Amino acid sequence: MKRLALLAVIAVFLLVGCGGGGGDSSGNAPIPPTVDVTGTWDVSITSTGGNQVSPGSHWTAVITSVQSGSSVSGTWVTFVGGSGQVSGSVSGDDFDMTLAETSPCVGTYHGIGIVNGNQLSGTYSGADCLGTLQASFTATKR
Repeated sequence: MKRLALLAVIAVFLLVGCGGGGGDSSGNAPIPPTVDVTGTWDVSITSTGGNQVSPGSHWTAVITSVQSGSSVSGTWVTFVGGSGQVSGSVSGDDFDMTLAETSPCVGTYHGIGIVNGNQLSGTYSGADCLGTLQASFTATKR
């Protein structure tokens, strides 16, 4: 029993002392994804700030994504004319994303969300040639 306890202490020491072989800069191990965001998502968006559109403005979009491990990539298109690429990562049920806009002009938005079954909700913000935008969203997987 003492030998097992000693081995456990040594293993913890090695993991802490060597940085644990992964994780973030705080020393925490990465949390594996518990959800899969692969698929097509119907998104409802509401402006909460910025100068692109009035707060409370509402529009819809579609995101098509593929998840490999914790990495996510895909495309998005809004029904008001915006489109681009989505990239991000999943940790547990948290989704962190970057939206790179290519049309109608170049822009970048960063967002976070929580996946609950076939539902995804969160916020994002950023800017393009039309100005700044903060928004909330809810999405349903088809």
